[in-house]
Amino acid sequence: MTEGRGRRVAEIVGAVARQALADRGASRIALLDDGAPEAELAARLLAAALGAERVVRVTAEDGEVESVLHLAPHADAGRVRDEARRLRARLVDDALAAHPANKTALLLGGELPPEPLLPLGDLWASEVAELAGGWSAPPEVRRIAALAGGIEALDAALRRWADGRDAAALASLPAEAAEAVARALASGRASRLHPRIVPKIGTRTLGVDLFE
Repeated sequence: MTEGRGRRVAEIVGAVARQALADRGASRIALLDDGAPEAELAARLLAAALGAERVVRVTAEDGEVESVLHLAPHADAGRVRDEARRLRARLVDDALAAHPANKTALLLGGELPPEPLLPLGDLWASEVAELAGGWSAPPEVRRIAALAGGIEALDAALRRWADGRDAAALASLPAEAAEAVARALASGRASRLHPRIVPKIGTRTLGVDLFE
């Protein structure tokens, strides 16, 4: 990603975040922070646009997770930690909750997060990697990327498919990867029909004009 495009991404994310705060009557962003590259990038972009004092990075304490696991010992610890962050973000006064997931993870990861602001929701995982030095996604999405031959290959096919330039784009992936992508897209389709606040950076944007 060029330096100019990086600046443009920062400008769009900042402008949309400011408008989202104004629309919701909130004064700050409560950003779910799992320590992944996406969280670091989103925090940096939002702080640059809004001021660091208006970005609350919400983490989960070990004690919170342990208390829930004590009540539900068979629950997945990672999911419990995610939900603990989500609850804490909702309880931040005068704040709009934001989830830092990238576009690839949102498209293939099943249900969309309930947070109303997805500041990196129109950045592919490979673009996040260029800006932040790494990327993250649920284990199943990482498995699909490996089957596809890497995140760059997966994102290239998804980009062609999403932009409508190549209806057969997914067929260009290895057969097992193409089948996994098709299943993932189908499983999350209903969730994607409901829009979220996503800064529009690409040609067709998840939750804005990509209703697949």
